[in-house]
Amino acid sequence: MLEQGDKKSLDTPGGDELMTRLGGPAGLPFFAFLDGQGSLLVNSIRPGENGKPGGNIGHPFEPFEVDWFLKMLSKGAPGMTPEETAVLEKYLRAQKK
Repeated sequence: MLEQGDKKSLDTPGGDELMTRLGGPAGLPFFAFLDGQGSLLVNSIRPGENGKPGGNIGHPFEPFEVDWFLKMLSKGAPGMTPEETAVLEKYLRAQKK
């Protein structure tokens, strides 16, 4: 649905319907965490502020995107230890120089 040109063949059949059901499309990468029954827990579209939409974080790079990703992890992977979360956070925050 969102791939362009010679990458169009990479689109997953039925992916557009699934992405819509999960709150997209909002650009690539778009991702969502689901529970064991396939219900949406959280997706990569962060909540907005002051009545404005927040937008898709895609690959978290900016500090506010990393913040949302960490909140996503707390909802989608509550069994992660603080140490495991810290490893991911350190890596993601180191990208912004």
